Amino acid sequence: MNGRADDGGGAGRPVPHAGHVPHAGPGPRTGNGLPERVRLFLVDDHRIVRAGVRALLQAHGQLEVVGEADSGEEAIARVPELLPDVVLMDLSLPGMNGIAAAGQLRRLVPAPRLVALSMHEDPEYVQGFLEAGGSGYVPKSAVETQLVDAIMAVMRGEYYAPPQLLAEVARAVGRPDPYRHVRLTRRELEVVRRIAQGSTYREIAEALAISEKTVATYRERAGEKLGVRNRAGLVRWALERHLID
Repeated sequence: MNGRADDGGGAGRPVPHAGHVPHAGPGPRTGNGLPERVRLFLVDDHRIVRAGVRALLQAHGQLEVVGEADSGEEAIARVPELLPDVVLMDLSLPGMNGIAAAGQLRRLVPAPRLVALSMHEDPEYVQGFLEAGGSGYVPKSAVETQLVDAIMAVMRGEYYAPPQLLAEVARAVGRPDPYRHVRLTRRELEVVRRIAQGSTYREIAEALAISEKTVATYRERAGEKLGVRNRAGLVRWALERHLID
């Protein structure tokens, strides 16, 4: 198994299956239907990481890095100007996290393909990113061996992720909703929604006129009720319930 699966483009959780029609980018195309030059945009808040990824990609003749950003907000501002074919995005970004940024980038016309480069190898992160509109997921530990393959796969309209993660995501999709009996208070729900959108504790505290400590308390209570350990889980829960775009 090579970790690739066709993108069905259907509603709900994106379980890989056949039927996706890839977006055709501008410019001349090769015999396999891909552009002669695949335009890439990097998003990572560590300059040294961006430099390493850029060097790896530019050694491949068909790949061209056309822009970079160190935050989700900057990516959302610059991607519409540069129109890359693929955005390579870290998920642990300051301010707006990568999953929330992916949800906004996916609404662009034309929308770029989105590939996560993440230190997290948790199916929860993979599922959250795919549900936000992502097409590929590459652990940072596997960038040298998997990233180019992931880019080419998503350009063909396929999903790409390590096989074991795809298998775990597929198993999770088939389970009943574990949150069906959970009830959050109005304030817990509002805090979760704002966290999923990428707001910091300070921003939430100012918006709701409460202390940062109180924000943390609401987040902890919600996390305990949902059985969610991290921000990615909150984002996934919010996306499933259409609390964020």
